[in-house]
Amino acid sequence: MKRVKRPELRLHGQKVRLKKKPVILAVSVLVLIVLLVSVSVHAASKKHTQKVSAGVAEETAAAVEETTVAEEKLSEEETTTAEEETTLPEVQTTTAAAPQTDGEGEYPGCKKVYLTFDDGPSPNTTRILDILDQYGVKATFFTICSPGEENEESLKRIVSSGNTLAIHSVSHEYSQVYASIDSFKEDVLDMQQWLYEQTGVTTWFYRFPGGSSNKVANCDISDCINFLNEQGFVYFDWNVSSGDASAKCVDKDTIVQNVLSEIGSREEYVVLMHDAGAKTTTVEALPEIIEYLQANDYMILPITANTKPVQHRHS
Repeated sequence: MKRVKRPELRLHGQKVRLKKKPVILAVSVLVLIVLLVSVSVHAASKKHTQKVSAGVAEETAAAVEETTVAEEKLSEEETTTAEEETTLPEVQTTTAAAPQTDGEGEYPGCKKVYLTFDDGPSPNTTRILDILDQYGVKATFFTICSPGEENEESLKRIVSSGNTLAIHSVSHEYSQVYASIDSFKEDVLDMQQWLYEQTGVTTWFYRFPGGSSNKVANCDISDCINFLNEQGFVYFDWNVSSGDASAKCVDKDTIVQNVLSEIGSREEYVVLMHDAGAKTTTVEALPEIIEYLQANDYMILPITANTKPVQHRHS
């Protein structure tokens, strides 16, 4: 194998032999340049990466903050909604039910008188209503079935003028009303229906013909009272009697004296009077009775669902 000779360089006629050292130096310089470039690129890349990472971190933090705010807002809205649903007012419902008394009465501490008239309507009803209007007071009418245009108009006026309409019976015939418990039930419900047809008012107030302590009933009054209670009626007797039923026409002054002599220091009085056609002296006595009561600070009231019932007997 032949050996290749190195080229020779002649300088000023002298041979100059090339050496390896300049080549090594050049290579070293090149390597150094490459390294410097690499370091520079790496530094720039790292800086960019850090910048990008910082930006991403900022965006992530902002996103997290927005999410947190949104969640807090949603939570507040849900809480508010829940509170609103929790505090919705209760729906108050009412039903057409019979009145019930609580036994305490109305206007405690005040002296009260309830003027009541049995057996109407009659030709005297209009006169009684006129007197009540004149003195600005109301009363209660325990009525019987008395058909006729004038009587039916009186029933309507009792209601429209703020007085209380109540049931006494259909006929007031003891032998019919109290023939049996079934006849008693029929009498009460028929009278309630008839009054509703005349006035549009369903009344739940009742007075026994002869009172709950009467001795003429063929049926047991206790059964009658139980029926009234079951149906939702409230019955009223009296604790003051005008005495106007003791004769066909009792003297006016006697009626006044009978009433006023029984009015004292109690808080509540229920006065029994009558609205039959023959009871003209009862009408005449009424103004004097009212004037005395008003002068002595008695409240004159119609019976209502808040009135404490006066009852002679219970079931």
